[in-house]
Amino acid sequence: MASHKTKLIFFLFLVVTFLIISPLVIFYAMGYRFSMERGVFVYSGSITIKPFPREIEVLIDNEPVAKGIINFINYSYHIDGLLPGEYLLEVKADQYKSWGKKASVHSGVSTEFWNVFLIRENYSKTEYPTSFVNNFFISPDGKNIALVEGETSAEIKVLNVKKEKIEYVFPISGYIFSESEKENVEWSPREGHLSVPLIRDGKREYFIINIGNKEVLNLNETVKRDNIRQVRWSSAERNAVFYIHEDNLYKFDLDNINSEVLVAEDISGYDISPDGIYYFDKDSGLIYEKNNRGTNGGKQISSSPIENKDGDDFRMIVYDKNRIAVITQDKDFYLFNKSDDASGKAEKINKIKDGISGAHFSNDGKKIVFWNKNEIFVYFVRKWDTQPSREEGKMINIVHFSKEISNVSWFRDYEHVIFSVGNSVKIAELDHRSLRNIYDIFEHKKENSKVTYTARDDNIFFVDLNNSGNSGLFSVSLEEENAK
Repeated sequence: MASHKTKLIFFLFLVVTFLIISPLVIFYAMGYRFSMERGVFVYSGSITIKPFPREIEVLIDNEPVAKGIINFINYSYHIDGLLPGEYLLEVKADQYKSWGKKASVHSGVSTEFWNVFLIRENYSKTEYPTSFVNNFFISPDGKNIALVEGETSAEIKVLNVKKEKIEYVFPISGYIFSESEKENVEWSPREGHLSVPLIRDGKREYFIINIGNKEVLNLNETVKRDNIRQVRWSSAERNAVFYIHEDNLYKFDLDNINSEVLVAEDISGYDISPDGIYYFDKDSGLIYEKNNRGTNGGKQISSSPIENKDGDDFRMIVYDKNRIAVITQDKDFYLFNKSDDASGKAEKINKIKDGISGAHFSNDGKKIVFWNKNEIFVYFVRKWDTQPSREEGKMINIVHFSKEISNVSWFRDYEHVIFSVGNSVKIAELDHRSLRNIYDIFEHKKENSKVTYTARDDNIFFVDLNNSGNSGLFSVSLEEENAK
């Protein structure tokens, strides 16, 4: 009898335990957690991290998160079951600098950090066989670099990056390279030609280099014009160039010496995109468009005029017909930003900032970074849905330094900006939540060194002093070392 009673009590105990525990298990599976502070069940939240490098250690409130409770989805780390509140999140990896932020967790929501980029403690530098480098220009596919070398006379060299070997040399005696950053060596779209601005006796002249047959052509002598400027390659015709002479825009086919065509008259500047040529009309102060051959009638793009003084510092930066930036002679920064699905009506171009030195659109066309001597800004030309989300028209200040800023470029995720301050190359994230992480990547010895980042292969190329004390070309790779 006692045995039967004992079994009944045990059975009832199991039933009661089941009835108590089952809801708790179901609640837990549904994401609910018991808050000791509130004394109630609350719906939990989570944190998602997409890191570089892939192998990391995650700490929350200085406590390591056991990897057994981390879900791995598409190389991202997902930590769920977190009570709503604020946490100190830290990401670490061996031989990398740690990354940290305060993360606000909300019920039923994943707080996402999709662009966590860790900087290595030290980067090895690759030195290329160069000497007396004045400047360098990377080809569109990143496989070759045009080098401007020489102490007293210009010498153009073509470096094969993979082979780390100089493959072509073009000496141009009696000339030196133009120091104007807006008049650069430019690769043709098919990379078989170079346009090179050089100076002799204070006068600027342009040379066209045919790498295949090793010919060097003086463009000024060929078109029989002095004082040409802003030589650019056509995006539609193999060997055609555009240039400005006496504020008129011309096109010239290098295969036909009688091919000069007047494209537009009385302009301040122009830019070329794959779908067209865009130029600023001095009389009206408006932006116009022609097809990429420059053969049709000009179509008005903007509806409000911009005042601009005469000079060579006027610049246009075109992403496409809906996204055009202008930096005037007085360094006023204007932006024409038209929604992709808007009608064909011309729209206003708005002044965003004054005193601006340069600007770059991100490759996806959703943001533009622009800067002056001491600050970097980002303007969102399209809505950014990834956390932290930002609306179209939002402008944020990224960094401010007392020293001069230079060499500004987008990092491959468009959520970081690489730039130089003094002898230091830095990277800053756009994510403003709690704090903005800014890191030193490496330092160089040469003052005012040119630094260029290439997203295609994650390399940073720069000019620095070699062991002989001369200016040479170097690079560092931001790739994960075991991914090479």
